[in-house]
Amino acid sequence: MTTDIQEWERQLQRELTEIRSNSQQLAAAIAVVRGHGEVRGVLVEVDADGEITDLQIAPGAMRSPGSQLAAVLRDCHRKARADAKAKVKHLVNKADPRIRDQLQRLGSEQKTPDERREQKSEAEIQDADDAYFERMNQQGWRT
Repeated sequence: MTTDIQEWERQLQRELTEIRSNSQQLAAAIAVVRGHGEVRGVLVEVDADGEITDLQIAPGAMRSPGSQLAAVLRDCHRKARADAKAKVKHLVNKADPRIRDQLQRLGSEQKTPDERREQKSEAEIQDADDAYFERMNQQGWRT
């Protein structure tokens, strides 16, 4: 009986070592993910968390009215975040099933009630962004 328990413990240690290694590989792969969005001379690059890591604006785009440039920047940022999210999802889908299943379970548990509702369409998001920035431009920006 003692040998069965010892063998079980050794097997458990091997599996834990393997899961730990696979988890570190996944984390390293996700750390280098970059998403890109490009629209009319504006390029936005984001990391896996959606944080902007690079922003390039062509001189011609700078001649656009401020509200138009702001809309293009928001559109690029949205596209870049979607690109990064898709890349992370692809990496997770290819990951060790023991890790993937836990990440998916964790992701569904961490969503707020608002996040569990149906996602807005791109047009709805754009309309909401436009309304917000129009309101801020009329009322004035406060810091």
